[in-house]
Amino acid sequence: MKRFLLAVLLLLACTGSQLAMQIVDAPAYLCPTPVVLTATPYPTFPPIPGYPTLVPFPTPLPPPTVTPYAIQSPGTFYLGDAVFAGGAGSPIRARFRLISATSSPATPFGTLPRSVFTWTLEVKNVGATPYEVFPAWQSYVSRIATGAGSLEGIWGVSQDAALEAGISPDFAAVSLAPGDTGVFALAAYGPQGAAERITFMLDPVTDSGPTPLPGTARPPGVNPLVWTTVPNPHCAGDIADPT
Repeated sequence: MKRFLLAVLLLLACTGSQLAMQIVDAPAYLCPTPVVLTATPYPTFPPIPGYPTLVPFPTPLPPPTVTPYAIQSPGTFYLGDAVFAGGAGSPIRARFRLISATSSPATPFGTLPRSVFTWTLEVKNVGATPYEVFPAWQSYVSRIATGAGSLEGIWGVSQDAALEAGISPDFAAVSLAPGDTGVFALAAYGPQGAAERITFMLDPVTDSGPTPLPGTARPPGVNPLVWTTVPNPHCAGDIADPT
């Protein structure tokens, strides 16, 4: 609780207004072109020795369908997707993109093996008012694939992790004027494995409530935007920024 309040006070000291950093609308991604979905061919019947060969009736496949493709929270977005949020219940409107995500072996924590995860976020203010963003507080690794299965949790940004990964971390709260774009390099330590999901909390002002388990980290706010670290298999490209 104290850490959450301290972070909010720090943000308010930089901005002077909660509205300058708070997005309450659900994030969404829209593919710039419709997706063509082709029907799966009917199965064939393998011959069975001693029995007549089964021949399916010659039923034609339905024609391909063209459908708009969109993702909206609580769905998970893909690496490279241009995700928009704000503009309805929030005065801020912004575009978010996970540009890259890597996982590498790191120095052990005592005798425990671990990995260092890096990711790069792009944030563009596509609205008409300044947007205050604090990625080092709002973003974290939220799912890691390990040899024993996937783990979910909160693995936050660390300066030591950034130094070990050889990147210059972006730990400051930044004010983005309308039309401005910020690119932020971040890093975190976690259990040995590969980062599967990266989360960015769009509303870092609202308290996320008590932790689910004693001693565990609490989310830095509410209204999560969650990316998987693999590219979109269905669509590529961006729609135009809203005007």
